[in-house]
Amino acid sequence: MIASIIYAIGGFIEALVGLRFVLRLVGANPDNALVSWIYAWSTPFVAPFSGIFGQDATIVSGVGAVTTSVFDWTALVALIVIGIVVGIIGSLLGRHYAVR
Repeated sequence: MIASIIYAIGGFIEALVGLRFVLRLVGANPDNALVSWIYAWSTPFVAPFSGIFGQDATIVSGVGAVTTSVFDWTALVALIVIGIVVGIIGSLLGRHYAVR
């Protein structure tokens, strides 16, 4: 039960950070209400990983590009680390309550 709640919360956080990564990658308009909401709610989860590689994002643009695509390294690292942490915590809690 507790492990399921941890996995659900972790899944919601992963979805927010994943959407942030995809929206920045495709160059979504940050002035849009939904995009702005996703950026605002996902920022606290990616902030601890900001600047881990000396840069937060790599701007990708080319000839004929209408939007600027940003490869957000911070969000990618956050996705990996949050997934590992949630998996470990959920696994440990699942075993702890299964033994009792």
